[in-house]
Amino acid sequence: MGKRKRQKQILLMVLSGVLLLGVPAQATAEEVEEAEFSLEEYVVTASRMPTKVSETAANVTVVSREEIEKKNITSVAEALNQAGVNVTVEGGSVGDSSSIILNGDSRVVILVDGRRISSEQRTDNLAAGYSLGMVPDLSNVERIEVVRGAASSLYGSSGVGGVINIITRKGAENRTLASTEFGSWGSRRYNLQTGGTSGDISYMVTAGRWTQDHYEYKDPLTGRVVTMPNSDFSRENASVRLDKDFGGNRTLTFYFDHLREDAGSPISKPGLGMAGYEFFRPDSNRQITQNNVSLAYRWQQGEKVTNNLQLYRNHYKLRWANILPGSLSIYISEDDGLEWNQTRKLSDRHTLLGGVEYRNSYVDNREIDYVNTKMRNLGLFLEDRWSWDSRWTFTGGVRYDDASEYDSESTMRMSLNRKINEDTNVYLSWGEVFRGPNAVDLFRPDDPSYRRNPNLKPESGHTTTLGANTRLPGGTKIQASLFSSYLKNAFAWDIIFVDPTTYYSQTVNKAKQKKRGLDLMVTQPLAEHWDLTAGYSYLQVRENNQDGQGYLADATNSNPNMYRLGLGYHNDAWNVNVSLRGATGRSLETFTSKQYWVTDIAASYQVNPDVKVYTKVYNLANRAYETLYLFETVGTQPMASRQVVFGVEGRL
Repeated sequence: MGKRKRQKQILLMVLSGVLLLGVPAQATAEEVEEAEFSLEEYVVTASRMPTKVSETAANVTVVSREEIEKKNITSVAEALNQAGVNVTVEGGSVGDSSSIILNGDSRVVILVDGRRISSEQRTDNLAAGYSLGMVPDLSNVERIEVVRGAASSLYGSSGVGGVINIITRKGAENRTLASTEFGSWGSRRYNLQTGGTSGDISYMVTAGRWTQDHYEYKDPLTGRVVTMPNSDFSRENASVRLDKDFGGNRTLTFYFDHLREDAGSPISKPGLGMAGYEFFRPDSNRQITQNNVSLAYRWQQGEKVTNNLQLYRNHYKLRWANILPGSLSIYISEDDGLEWNQTRKLSDRHTLLGGVEYRNSYVDNREIDYVNTKMRNLGLFLEDRWSWDSRWTFTGGVRYDDASEYDSESTMRMSLNRKINEDTNVYLSWGEVFRGPNAVDLFRPDDPSYRRNPNLKPESGHTTTLGANTRLPGGTKIQASLFSSYLKNAFAWDIIFVDPTTYYSQTVNKAKQKKRGLDLMVTQPLAEHWDLTAGYSYLQVRENNQDGQGYLADATNSNPNMYRLGLGYHNDAWNVNVSLRGATGRSLETFTSKQYWVTDIAASYQVNPDVKVYTKVYNLANRAYETLYLFETVGTQPMASRQVVFGVEGRL
């Protein structure tokens, strides 16, 4: 404890000194837009400031607005699939149940315009990861940056697998777009977007509605297509972004997004259970309301110092009925946050980056009786980016998180980047990571079958990544990375027997986890109008529950070997994209098949400058498969069968 305490004291002294000098740190999405772009792309998320890909010591993938429109992508989940991210979905729902896995880990930080929206306080942010149902509608997204690897030294808790930053669209030319989409299972989708500028103010407003009846899945045993009861949903969304330019590199941005979802919640397909207990819920229903608002002010001091101040409130309410017959759960989570960041360029080769983040979380769950519970976290971070010549760059970073309800954490990271030329770099990075307990872990009241554990420590460990990015003559782009991670004090359920017939469960720091993997992606222009994308990832997960069995392979690993192949044709008015994704090496202890292969097709035709029509086919070959294992029972979460949709988008 003495050594740990001294480390924290030194860290606080360093950070305090930096704050007195001016507090270095975050660049915003707008700063990326204003940077002088060369043929190479800049990214902001990996280091919180605009950096060329060839100078970034991380595995970074970007999904741009151009790619979204060219490939007719209509959801964030689809966009992340294009970036090679493992997106899991409970059943076929597009509602609150899809989640993200990076580097084999669901402990992922989700940002919108650099503002943290994933909260470790939420009950659905457990092992399943953060829900994609809660992010902004894709029509409101300008680009998505995906960074794999250790991120806790920059972003705090949950930065184990990586970080995803969703950057929203800023109003530009005056235009209004309307779109409609309809298809299988009564799917109906409508969206309206208007944006533009008026003097020194730009605006972007979106509104949409999406409804769908019960989806269908293919039964792997009978081969029949079956309707999943109680799986219908309706979603309404709206957002507003206003940007005020004061001149002199001073801007003020207001952002608000709203979501309401009313959905059936079957939990599992019918007919499955344990010890006579049926998992399927024919009458379970969830209603979700989300309202997020933020105000960000950015200003520049001279030519070398840029400040960013952001205030935000995230509000989430879940009303879940009949998860058990006659039950009603009302769960409310609110986050009030403040972030102040600054970058300070000391020279052409030396930049300091640092910041302060404060978040106060209010949690209220009436059903299991923790009411008006508050958790707060103060995070301070500092990074020093130094290039001792035009090719070598070293980055060292440290962060201190002081939490009210669990042990404080200090994390570090170091990376070394070698720029071979304007098109190639190799890098080595190492970083510490952690994830703190959430509200359920800390506040769920005791009952005859459960005991809380107020002594829970954060999960903690480290990740090492070795990688390279290159662009070859002819336009071929290659990204490759190897990673390994180690996590101790991982949360696990422990069954404790009071006597031979009486026992209770408790969340404990029990497991140790080791992961290692490979990620490879190649983008190749085949001809004037054709392009090819191919990817492969390998993931090994081993866990030690300290029960005397040592490290065992994780049978719930859905994608030990994952493959991606995309073929695109783009010519004048036509855009056609075919994508194949699949996985091999899965365990039959947890899935109905050792492998799965799924093909999706999207095609659009630009009728005239103002009207586009498109069609999409998901799961073209009508495969039966699952991507999640739940309840210790195989096949509870079947994925959707073939679905066909048609859409029209027009400029008004």
